[in-house]
Amino acid sequence: MKRLFFALWGLLFLAACGLNESETAKAPSEKDTAASLAAPSLAREDTARLIAAVRSEFERVNKAVLTSKKIDWESLPECEPPYMAGSVTYFYDKGILVKIHNHGAEDHGEWKEDYYFKNGQLIFIYLDNAYGGAANPTEYKYQSRYYFNRDSLIQKLEPANPEYGRDAGAIRELILTAGRLYRAKDRIEVSRILTCG
Repeated sequence: MKRLFFALWGLLFLAACGLNESETAKAPSEKDTAASLAAPSLAREDTARLIAAVRSEFERVNKAVLTSKKIDWESLPECEPPYMAGSVTYFYDKGILVKIHNHGAEDHGEWKEDYYFKNGQLIFIYLDNAYGGAANPTEYKYQSRYYFNRDSLIQKLEPANPEYGRDAGAIRELILTAGRLYRAKDRIEVSRILTCG
């Protein structure tokens, strides 16, 4: 009887260990990968509070009287991408950069990207994209929103169509682009950031 008891106990123990190992060994899904950009798991209330703070800052910036500096950009010959052109407008509140607006186009589409900053840190990205073929470059339109806290993604709102969603690498690239544009000084630098990568 004791042997049967210990045998069953041992089987339960091994089964429990095996479950834990299989759970940690499985590859993360696309959603889990994107969430790896996120801050350590926040309580739902904390996330809601942080998003409310971002929205409040978004509204404040868009209602404020801001000074601006516009830089026109275009593809650089050494980058060899398809020809693209547009403008980046930097918005300042009392001399502090709070928003960057990038509006660009190529022969198969156009995009508008807004990067919001508070105290020098990225807090929000809004994308408004339209793509298609040469005959109708605005055939497909979609918007995406990305909320950040302390340089970590806390929420993303993307179209239901997975074709328009961004994986963790693409979101990381948006973050890097925001930082590069934040530090850019002139047209050549902005053109290089947006057309050479």
